[in-house]
Amino acid sequence: MINILIPLAGKSTFKTNDANSFPKILNEIDGKLLIERAANAFVKLDFPKKVIVALPKDESKKYRLDKVLSLLSPDFNVCNINGKTQGAVCSALLAIEALELDKPLIISSFEQVLDFDLTPYVETFIHEKVDAGVLTFDAIHPKWSYVSFNENHHVFQAAEKNPISRHAVAGFYFFKTASIFIEAAKSMIRKDEKTNNLFFIAPTLNEIILKEGVVKAIPIDKERYFHINDEHALENFEEAIISESRTAISHINTRTNEYISAFDSKDIGKLEAFFADDFVLTDPSAKVSGKENVIEYIANIFNKAKSLSFKAKKVIVSNEHHSVIEFELNIDGTCLIGTDVIRWSTTGLMLTMDAYLYEKNESL
Repeated sequence: MINILIPLAGKSTFKTNDANSFPKILNEIDGKLLIERAANAFVKLDFPKKVIVALPKDESKKYRLDKVLSLLSPDFNVCNINGKTQGAVCSALLAIEALELDKPLIISSFEQVLDFDLTPYVETFIHEKVDAGVLTFDAIHPKWSYVSFNENHHVFQAAEKNPISRHAVAGFYFFKTASIFIEAAKSMIRKDEKTNNLFFIAPTLNEIILKEGVVKAIPIDKERYFHINDEHALENFEEAIISESRTAISHINTRTNEYISAFDSKDIGKLEAFFADDFVLTDPSAKVSGKENVIEYIANIFNKAKSLSFKAKKVIVSNEHHSVIEFELNIDGTCLIGTDVIRWSTTGLMLTMDAYLYEKNESL
């Protein structure tokens, strides 16, 4: 079990303006809310988990955030906070009762999007038994948190809003246990280690280091990290998502037409490259699972047919994961009309195909 704690009580988190009556985490970007996109990395994290979102009580009620979060995942729980706090550390400490203190803890944010699989990074932190860990990217702007580390990527200093290196923290903190974070946070508060009169997460790493704990940094691809701190960043993120979606749709369209060509030419070698290992084909006569079995099934159709042609009448790409082929299949003089509904992986492999077909009646 892993604790995941998302403090959402910052001063700017729930700001609204004349153009938008909802806070930025509820902005819709290409059909999905920002909070939905931000939560996705944690929803997909391949560990048993409990996700605690610490929210100001009034805002939680006003925007029905408990309902929104419950629809994202059954792992999500709301911890309501009364009034303002003195920073993310204080908000996190108010959620102590919801944490399993002897289990690992991740602290992150829903005002950013980590657009990649977090599982291997968390596995590394756990496998190496580090006391804490962070994900970093290249930057020098003083708005970020920073760490300095040695050739083993072991952190020896952390700082808030102070570029002590080019290694900015990507809003993701791992702690071996929730207890380790709590003790570090209390120690930091006793020392009154504030930045801009607020207690931030990054300086807790210094408290762990002072007790000879090991803190590891792992660099990430900066292009897959999006911090949405203002309207400009929100617009840039929206542009990036829309551009990526258009590129993905174009790619699926190309792949679909390449599949049509390969099937029409009865090229088993080319067809094999389209299917994922666990590909499932469903047509009126059979349901075939597994790449090898599907290839054998199609090869048998090709071998039995003296003549075969497969022509697309229309190709529709509904989104970056689905395409539809309206086709005419002629086998040994018998003309079949049908539709293939294809689901694609993010890497451009077919995951499933549902084929619907009937014999063409020339009299109609």
